[in-house]
Amino acid sequence: MKSPYKLSKELSVSSTALYKKIKQLENQLEPHIEKQNGRILLNDEAERILRNSFSEVIEPVGEQLDNKFDKFYNQLNTENEYLRNQNTMLLEILEKEREHSRQQAQSLAELSEKLAELTKNGQILLLKQEQENALLLSDERPQDNKKSLWQKLFKGKK
Repeated sequence: MKSPYKLSKELSVSSTALYKKIKQLENQLEPHIEKQNGRILLNDEAERILRNSFSEVIEPVGEQLDNKFDKFYNQLNTENEYLRNQNTMLLEILEKEREHSRQQAQSLAELSEKLAELTKNGQILLLKQEQENALLLSDERPQDNKKSLWQKLFKGKK
């Protein structure tokens, strides 16, 4: 003989749920229940009937949980596969962008070298032009201020 409380612990259900089930199956369980000092005691047959009634409920719930778990697992796998594909695609895009950046950096370096060479050539040309201008200025003699030797000797004639 067992108490409903002890059986509820064995079945992993609340004692309230067990008392409700006893109430539902009252006609079937009545010959198998004894009352002592206001307490209900269940014999082996009552225990078997109650176990069977709860197993009928527990098995479909277990199957439902399994189905929900499988569905959730499949959904997670699908989402995981999608994210992996996205990751692969983004890595490919990143690699293309990196290659493009490398090419731009190389072009920029080449342009910088050409600019440095052009600047150097420009400075050289500017220096040569300044030297030529200085020579031209030093060679130029105003005719009014400078008299040739012949003119100096013969002052009166012009």
